[in-house]
Amino acid sequence: MTRATGRAPSGPPQPSPRRYNTVLRLYDAPLHRDWAFWLTVGLAVLVGLSIGTSQEQTSGLPRWLDTLLAVLTFTLLFGVVPAWIRLGIRRWRWRERPSHPKPSPVAAPDPSPPPNPGATPPPHTAATPRTTEASQATPPAHTATAPGPYTTPPPRTPTPPRRTPPPPPHGPARPETAYPPSPDPLAAARRAFPHPVARTVHEMQRAHTAKDRHEALLEAGETLAATVAVTAAGLLTAHGAGERNLAELRTALAGTGTTFGTWTVWLHHLCRVARERTDVIPGLAEALRDDAEMAARPDDPGLAQFLDRLKGERNRTSHGDKPRTQEEAALRVAEHRLTLEQALMSAQFLIGLPWLLTVSCAYQRRTGTFEVVADHLMGDHPDFDRMTFSCPAPVADDTVYVLSPAGPVALSPFVASLYCAQCGRREICHANNAGRRNRPAAYKSFGRGHVIPYPELDEEIAALPASRPSPRPGRRTP
Repeated sequence: MTRATGRAPSGPPQPSPRRYNTVLRLYDAPLHRDWAFWLTVGLAVLVGLSIGTSQEQTSGLPRWLDTLLAVLTFTLLFGVVPAWIRLGIRRWRWRERPSHPKPSPVAAPDPSPPPNPGATPPPHTAATPRTTEASQATPPAHTATAPGPYTTPPPRTPTPPRRTPPPPPHGPARPETAYPPSPDPLAAARRAFPHPVARTVHEMQRAHTAKDRHEALLEAGETLAATVAVTAAGLLTAHGAGERNLAELRTALAGTGTTFGTWTVWLHHLCRVARERTDVIPGLAEALRDDAEMAARPDDPGLAQFLDRLKGERNRTSHGDKPRTQEEAALRVAEHRLTLEQALMSAQFLIGLPWLLTVSCAYQRRTGTFEVVADHLMGDHPDFDRMTFSCPAPVADDTVYVLSPAGPVALSPFVASLYCAQCGRREICHANNAGRRNRPAAYKSFGRGHVIPYPELDEEIAALPASRPSPRPGRRTP
């Protein structure tokens, strides 16, 4: 009885790759796959047999010398000369071929905004998490290229120096893996965006039908809007800025709950504080476009405008105008796919603001700092990478943080990692609504949209800045 090992049977050995003009600069290796080599050998054997076995005396030279001269003459004229002509043709074709330089490694996009000559630089500088020593010791894999003719390789163009940001004062973070940048916005979002966005983009790409792909595209747009909004809200709360915007978000949470329109309207109102406090949310001011900029450049919309277009398609679908056939759904996906890609390109600053889920925080007696171990909540893979970094202040365990230029900032109460009874696992959730008479305060899962009751959320929402009531006409304000 044979035992199943789960290993596929090994196939036949692969043939060795051809190396052009490597034998005497005329023939290809391996020789048995080169027609010019066989032509030369065949002519030598044929001429040698023909003259060596002939009974006629063609000249006064000895038979062996006559045979040798005939073999050399015929192989040189009809074997070596054609191979030499082939070499010249190959060199000419190689010179005429357009050269494609190899892509040089590109550094991760700098999330910090462009320098403003009139603004004072922030006290701390941003730093993206760097890889651990184990990942740095692994050499990069080389891609096999098809061999060309034997010619002198062209000089290599020097690659520009890689831009590396300085380490932050609280210590560098070290994820176990790092993803190279990709020109495809969807691929870049799957690899380097916060997990809620990367997950929905992955679901859109792997959808089997056009209807499922259309629904996943709208879900990706709403998740992107919520991710940008809760990241900005957490940073504003930590820096004590944007009280009016936080009061508006508190009102929305205390009402019927958050929707796609809640996030997009809130991002529209965030343009002013994003331009006044560029040090709080790096990159957000360049992503958003206010009404004045839209009037000046109507053909250059911003992140909020792209999300508005996706929200319009979501409202159209929710109000009874769903695609009824697969063909209609495919047309709608093709119409709004570019809008989603442009929104993802506008939200590239999220790559420089990674999300973390803290696992442990230990005090280091020698350095007087805290060593934090956290899960790197970036990318579409559900198994997150572990990263370790030093922090001058302690952080709470099992809490979602964003690694800002000034250090880790808690996203509570806007984001939490909670156990979902319907999914049977922990999910990344965002605050959905505060408690009322007939319902408790609850979070909503980014991935499935499941509502998870959480009574403690009421106290955290109540701690947010409250909107100031407008004074009544005819009454003086103190």
